[in-house]
Amino acid sequence: MTSVLSLFSGMGGMDMGFAEQVVVHSESVTDWIESPHIIPGFVLLKRLPFHIVFQNDILPAAKKIAEWNHWDHQYTLKDIRDLLAEDYAFPSAEVITGGFPCQDFSHAGKRKGFDSTRGTLYQSYVEVVRRVKPLVFVAENVQGLLTMPGNPIQIIMQDFSAVGYNVAYQLVKCEEFGIPQTRHRVIIMGVRSEFRSKLPEGWNLLTENKTTCVLSHYLKHLDEPEVSRDVAQQSYSKAAKLTKGQGQTEVKLDGFGPTMRAEHHGNIEFRRVTGGRNEPLPERRLTVREAALIQTFPPDCILTDKKTCMAYKPIGNAVPPLLAYLIARKVNQILELCRSDSVS
Repeated sequence: MTSVLSLFSGMGGMDMGFAEQVVVHSESVTDWIESPHIIPGFVLLKRLPFHIVFQNDILPAAKKIAEWNHWDHQYTLKDIRDLLAEDYAFPSAEVITGGFPCQDFSHAGKRKGFDSTRGTLYQSYVEVVRRVKPLVFVAENVQGLLTMPGNPIQIIMQDFSAVGYNVAYQLVKCEEFGIPQTRHRVIIMGVRSEFRSKLPEGWNLLTENKTTCVLSHYLKHLDEPEVSRDVAQQSYSKAAKLTKGQGQTEVKLDGFGPTMRAEHHGNIEFRRVTGGRNEPLPERRLTVREAALIQTFPPDCILTDKKTCMAYKPIGNAVPPLLAYLIARKVNQILELCRSDSVS
């Protein structure tokens, strides 16, 4: 089993793809289905040969969800900068993963970039890589990283290169890989420089599972909140409809869901908007369960212990488990090449 050290772990979306049981709708995958799930239409994917040796984040709600679902592994709830300042003894690991905070690079945010404390947190990630020296690292961030003034993607790649890694990135559009969501993310991968000669051109690119799955497949099995026995399906934001801004339109079941946002201040998108229907249904926003399904979290995972919306932020911050699974498959292929006829 390959060891993985997880930074900016959140509720465990990236870690699930590497080391936990991923559950998706069968329309989301082209092959490698292992067995059916108890909910019709959903399937369990074959688990990959990784195990998590350390997790870190600062959001208590995210850690709580990971604990409820037994996705937590040596989960340390502390600022990564404090751990580094204390000279924390990080466990050795062959892989490091992490989606460093993205709000300051996001089109939806203020785009302060490196002019903010959060925007430079990637430097802490670089420092952990320097100390631990994994064979491979993976970092995830928003598409805005490619369009901000000052070319931050090149600065970030140079900083990782300076600690001994060959680095490449790819812009991944989730809706092109079986995820029912228009979520566009930059995936940065690095391999220790001494292994570069073993890797082909395009060694970092995700190319498998090029397929699409519309949103209706993920939501059609759900009961309405007032009759559901699922607490996460009963829970949804009661924020009123606004005249403008994000989150004021209804999701399209025959298409892809919008990007699930962590910072929406209650204005999560609408599951339906009253009016214009032969059989009008009550206006409401997406439930916590629906938001998690759009992210490809398992349909039966535990998200809340009461009728609150505490899970929206961790869900929006997370890497979709199906995307993480595709990344993990690619990392496994890279590791096989690195290990061939060599001693790390």
